[in-house]
Order: sequence, then C-alpha cells, then structure tokens
Amino acid sequence: MSYNRKKYLWLPYLKAVQIKPKTVAFIYKGGITEIDWVKIHSIMIYGDSCDLPVELVDKCAFYKIPIVFHRRNLARASLILPSPTGETQDLLGYQVRVRDNLKKRTYIAKRLVLAKFKGMTWLVPSACDYLFGVANLQKIRNIEAWHARRYWQEYFTKLGLEKKRRESNNEVQKALNAVSKFVVGIVLRWVLYHNLSPYHGFLHQPTDYPALIYDLIEPYRGYFDRVVFEAYREMQENSKDRSTSFVAMAIEKIKDFLEKKIYVHSTRQIATFHELLHGVVLSLRVYLLGETRRFVVPLPDQPKGGRPIKAFYKLYGRTAGVTDFWEQAKKLSLQVSTSSVTN
Repeated sequence: MSYNRKKYLWLPYLKAVQIKPKTVAFIYKGGITEIDWVKIHSIMIYGDSCDLPVELVDKCAFYKIPIVFHRRNLARASLILPSPTGETQDLLGYQVRVRDNLKKRTYIAKRLVLAKFKGMTWLVPSACDYLFGVANLQKIRNIEAWHARRYWQEYFTKLGLEKKRRESNNEVQKALNAVSKFVVGIVLRWVLYHNLSPYHGFLHQPTDYPALIYDLIEPYRGYFDRVVFEAYREMQENSKDRSTSFVAMAIEKIKDFLEKKIYVHSTRQIATFHELLHGVVLSLRVYLLGETRRFVVPLPDQPKGGRPIKAFYKLYGRTAGVTDFWEQAKKLSLQVSTSSVTN
C-alpha cells in the first residue's frame, strides 16, 4: 500500500543510523529504511538498540518528531519530546484550568470512557447506561476498570490464551503492548503540534507519564485490539508461515488499518482512521478554548439522518455534498462494524 502522508516508523532492534542533511537511514533487524526528514511523523524504537547520535535527537527536535522507546520488560515507554514553541496558540493555561475544574474534568473523562465502551462492543456488549447519572470521577474509573477486566478475560479466552495471559512468552500481550506504544507516538505528535501538555490528563491521574496521550487513545483501543485479535487468528490458521514475529505482523496490520477509510458521523466526513487520532485532539482543543460546550469524540459510525452535530472542528477528509458521498459512506460504515466476533 502507498501512503501519501507522513510515515510512522517502527524500528525493531535498531543497529545503526546514517544521517544526511535531508534524509536519514535506519538499519534495523529485518531491513533498512531511508526517508526524508520531512516525511517522518513519529518514531518508535522497539527492543535493544544502538547508541543514538546527538544529531538524530537534534534533527527530531527541529522537525518536531517524537521518539518512543519500548522495551518488552518495561511497562512504560521512554520518550524524547521536541521542546514546545510559541508558533501556535498556547493551550496549556486552558488545559490546566479545565483540569482543575472537577466538573469539567469528570465530563471529559466520562466522554472518553463512553467512547471506549462503544469501540469494544465488537467483543463485549455495552450500554451507555453503565455511566448514566455517574458524576464522580473515581466511580467512572472504577466502572472502567470493571469493564476492562471483563473485556480482557473475554479477549484472551476467545483466543485460547486465558491460561497463558500473564506468561512472559504470550505473543498477543507483547503485540498489544507494542501497538499501544506505537500509537502513543502518533497521538503525541498531534498533542505537541497543538501545544498541549502530554502529562496533564483528565481520566488518568498520574503526571509522571504522558497521561493525556493515554486518555486520548482510550476511545480507539477496541479497534486496535480487534486488529491484533484478528491477526492472531489469521496467524493460527496459517501456522506454517512464521517467517516474521507476531509483533512485527501486528504493527504492519495496524499501519494498514490506520489508512482505512471510514465514515465519521460527528463531522459528516469520510476520512482515514488515522484522522480520528488527530480529530480527538482537535475536539479537545475547541472544548478547552470554550468554542463549544460539548466534547465530541470522533468515531467510526453509520450515516444517520437528523441535524448535523455542532462539533466545531473538521477532520482532513471528504465532506458531505459530493454526489456519491452517502453511498460510499454506507459501504465504509459496514467495513468497520462493531458486530460481535464468534467463538
């Protein structure tokens, strides 16, 4: 598949880096990638790697490219972030004030969790009344944790891995962790682009890791989890072909999925799934600035009637009005459905 937008680089076991004025070459286990600096969206370095030259860090800072380090034996990723600039409107003050407002903070957390539940209905049926009338942030977290336990039990049971779930050689768990860190780099790029603080979240409490990034990933975890789920089933059916690791296979599947076209009802647009990761940042931005009273999380959906939602932001994609728009939107909505999987 050919991608026109900037590339998300996944570099397993990086061996060497060759830097040129306009390009850079990464030599890693499995191949070599040479790319223009301006075409890099984000970088994730997986596993052990060579020493990184200072020039690489300088170049990434100049081009605003975040670097994520992921080690299999470490729960948290390590990050190298470009310094914030004053080129765009500084939202940090708005972000902190809304975060300190318990009512607004709870509202944002609730919207994120409800979107997360919706994205996971392919595996665990959910209903919005789980959080109906709940206005306590800790209760929202407790309900989200209960739902997560139920979800993961079902997830690994259907894959026949319930007994191996916590074993160190669980390929699916390794892939899920790698995918999570990979997506962190993508969302981090958009958060930094809009001058938000990645460490001041609304749902996740701690500020010693990029809590806001993990907040904004929550609505889309179910979709990424499903890609890994189906990739593992595919690998089991073709067990003879194990020329590549499952982690590498899962990352490539995620890259393809991010380029998948979907219909987004909240903005009445056709866009790629990747644009949702930018869209949720845009939605948070307009809410923090007070341009709207609603925090509208963009999600894949089906075309619906009625008046358009006043989201106050637009994704980069097609907008309603083209002759074949609704016909194409209906077809795309069926491709990313939330229907349940079979045993």
